[in-house]
Amino acid sequence: MRTPVALGLLLVAAGCSTEPAASEPEGQEHLEFEGVKGKDEAELRELIAPDLKRYLEKPRDTVLDDAVFRLRYRYQFDGHSDVKVEYERTPARVIFRIREGPRVMLGHVHFAGNTVFTTEELRAARPKGFLGDSVPFSERLVTMIRGQVLSEYVKKGYIEAEVEVQEARNAADPDRINLTLVVKEGSRFTLAGIDGMPGDNELSEKLMKFMKEPYTPGVPEQVEATIIDYYRDHGRPFAQAIVTPRIDQEAARVRLELDVRLGSEAKIGPLRIVGTQRTRDSFVRQRVDLEEGKPSRASDLHRAEERLLSTQVFKSVRVSPGALKEETGELTIDVTVDEKEAGEFAVRGGWGTQEGVRGGADLSYANLLGGAELVRVGGTVSQIGYRTDAELAFPYFLGTEFRPGVTGWLEDQRLPSFEASSHGVLGSLAYRFNDRLSASAGARYAIIHTSNVDPAVPPGDLLDFAYTALSLSGTANFVDNVRLPTEGIYATAEVDWSPQSFRSDVVFVSASGRVSGYLPLPLDLVLASSFQGGIILPRGKTQEIPISLRFFAGGETTVRGFKLDTIGPLAGGEPTGGEVYMAVQSELRFPIWGDVHGAVFSDQGGVWFDHNRVAIDEARASVGLGLRYYTAAGAFVLDVGWNPHPYRQYGERPVEVEFSIGFPF
Repeated sequence: MRTPVALGLLLVAAGCSTEPAASEPEGQEHLEFEGVKGKDEAELRELIAPDLKRYLEKPRDTVLDDAVFRLRYRYQFDGHSDVKVEYERTPARVIFRIREGPRVMLGHVHFAGNTVFTTEELRAARPKGFLGDSVPFSERLVTMIRGQVLSEYVKKGYIEAEVEVQEARNAADPDRINLTLVVKEGSRFTLAGIDGMPGDNELSEKLMKFMKEPYTPGVPEQVEATIIDYYRDHGRPFAQAIVTPRIDQEAARVRLELDVRLGSEAKIGPLRIVGTQRTRDSFVRQRVDLEEGKPSRASDLHRAEERLLSTQVFKSVRVSPGALKEETGELTIDVTVDEKEAGEFAVRGGWGTQEGVRGGADLSYANLLGGAELVRVGGTVSQIGYRTDAELAFPYFLGTEFRPGVTGWLEDQRLPSFEASSHGVLGSLAYRFNDRLSASAGARYAIIHTSNVDPAVPPGDLLDFAYTALSLSGTANFVDNVRLPTEGIYATAEVDWSPQSFRSDVVFVSASGRVSGYLPLPLDLVLASSFQGGIILPRGKTQEIPISLRFFAGGETTVRGFKLDTIGPLAGGEPTGGEVYMAVQSELRFPIWGDVHGAVFSDQGGVWFDHNRVAIDEARASVGLGLRYYTAAGAFVLDVGWNPHPYRQYGERPVEVEFSIGFPF
């Protein structure tokens, strides 16, 4: 175990680099400030460093005026509305003299003249983080508040609404300014009709929806886009539309005049592929999947872009109409791609209560033969073991959604009641039906060596054995965000069969799966719940499943409040694992501040040694509280679980703290 741990630490160290300390911007010795009290002088120096550099290259007053503007704007943005900034030039330096003035905060915000919206509705529509909070007062803030109020009126069709802002010092607190927004609502404008409506019934129905909504300044553009999108999806790639509003202010009604130019009809012609270096043009053609001679449809071009981007080979893709041959109606399709770097090396590290310090690295090369082929070698090391694997995969095999691949692995784990090392190879054939559904079938050959089994724990038929198993798995992903799910369902399932006819030392059938659901609630609450379970049945010559193939539970991903894999039957105080397990996790997630969220949770779960003797009342339970810090890479999760009935004689504690990167489910 020592060698893999040392290797992991070296990999983590190799991925870290130390940047030299940032030096002071050039020319700062020629700069001096006077009167700075409420700001960090280093921040001001950094703010005008580009202006100072320009000034030293070519001294002139206009550059210093720019610096004055930046300084004054920064102070005003932070609430110093009466700030004064002046400069003095000497042969040796530039001196900025600042009179900061008092810092003013936003006080109360009142509304007057509003009848369409209640005051509570206008306050609810405010820019978040401004009204009702202790924030610096600035003209930019006033502009944002006024603009948001006007925006709400425009959405309702009050396109001539006006908002006058009145400022007043708070007599009781002179460092605050109160605002009164006086609203002149005007009339609500509606769309009276559309002149020049095309004869196409389907398009007419699309345009009629605008007659049912309030008229806003954005309606003409929306009508234009609707017309253009319709015709470009019906063989007219160069269709144009000009919409002119005729506004009757007295009647508060608007009519739209349409000028539609269809352009020539077009059908799919040859592809012109630009930007490929390693990628085969034949692969691009397969993924684009456009049939020559079919009518040109914008939706087909968009679908082609999505199919190319889904390969993860390209940074960007554009599939667009090119030149049109008027005599034949053939439209050249331009496919412009920007390829990603094929090779990638990644180093990762972290810490969790189950695995302790962990580190890993991956080296991958995509697009090996010009068709998104992938070769990858990686490894992970932690305090409970290590795993290395290598993968060769052929996504989009022969232009289809089939993905054949082969993976080899070497793994060693130290678990509570035994240690196990394994190595083997997995051949698989995956198929993605769509972005939500996928399935995979495969064959696995594994060799397992088990050691250090606690003397009191039944080890099963064999400690060292090999087996060959056929597997079938599937995934259904209907969540809104994989990293930070708030709505939807995510489900996975797998069935494995190791028959005696394959000369396996262990003969078994197993099935396992997990279903997680997420329900959004008012006040930004999310109810999350997960059920998982599994069963493994001995067959033929196998009487008792080896311990290294049994199920275990306990810890952050099953039942929080318990140590890793310690739930279920015990022998000599050590977990034996079992042929059946299940776990149910539920939690209510709620916002606290910014990207910090909290959770209250309840988990239940159990492990049963014999599949014929499952007693649900033997399941264990815990409750607890958690914190989550959301990032683009996932969530940092801290959970504190309470075990109401700890078996102290077996080392269980009333409280366990779990830390992980990524949600428990």
